[in-house]
Amino acid sequence: MIYRKPISRREFLGDFSRFSFATWLGLDFLGELKEAGATPATLVESAPASTRRGILKLRLQAFKLREMQEFYADTIGFDVELSKGRLLVQAGGTFIQFDEISEKDFAVADRPHYHIAWAIPESKFAKAKAWLADRTPLLRHPDGRDEFHFRRANRHAVYFADPMSNILELIARHDMTGESSGNFDLVDVLYVNHIGLVIDDMKKAIDQIGHSLGLELTAEPSPNFAKLGDAHRHLTLVTRNRLWIPERKLGANVFKTEVVLHGERSKRFAFEAYPYAISTQP
Repeated sequence: MIYRKPISRREFLGDFSRFSFATWLGLDFLGELKEAGATPATLVESAPASTRRGILKLRLQAFKLREMQEFYADTIGFDVELSKGRLLVQAGGTFIQFDEISEKDFAVADRPHYHIAWAIPESKFAKAKAWLADRTPLLRHPDGRDEFHFRRANRHAVYFADPMSNILELIARHDMTGESSGNFDLVDVLYVNHIGLVIDDMKKAIDQIGHSLGLELTAEPSPNFAKLGDAHRHLTLVTRNRLWIPERKLGANVFKTEVVLHGERSKRFAFEAYPYAISTQP
């Protein structure tokens, strides 16, 4: 079950430093929220109970931290904390830390960008799209579409972008139905469902991640695309220079990434050939 604490931004920021450092040390922040009286979001999950909190933590790179702060806090409404050298974002049940880097160290084509997707209640997709469109432009496919039905995966999605050109997604999985009524709001942003990782050797990456972390393929992979995990949380593997949907303008590339997924037990894997650290945590 996913928990969000109904607190004001001022209250949140007062506690944020204590919680953010605790999470990176491996303490159970979401457990503390539950004990504090948070209200649950109801979902009937099709994946194991040990994964129902999705992706717990992400650590990424960025350089437009002030613009990123304004986007995530003022435009979207997430709780954030900006301090020297980093931006912390509580986005649903997931903590995202953006570490500051120098813009001058990167060519325009090589500036870090990521793909991040949040799970939302499947019954609220239409309301979520309208809510998001009121706040920020939606990304479109070259054919003009601004919402996407992935029939094979049984899901709908809508995309948007932040000031670093990170490709962001709200995803409604129709095999994860449940009770959810009323208007769409931030409480309906449940957790990060998946993040994209860029690799060169698809088969080798699948074998390494599967052996080290026990993450299994969710479907038959293609030469340039695979998903490892389950309906709550998974890694999307794509090959280098594959064009990210929906706009198909931005080529996938390798950037420093740390991912902590909810799992039954603690495991950790670091690629030798990529700046990735992936782990699972109860």
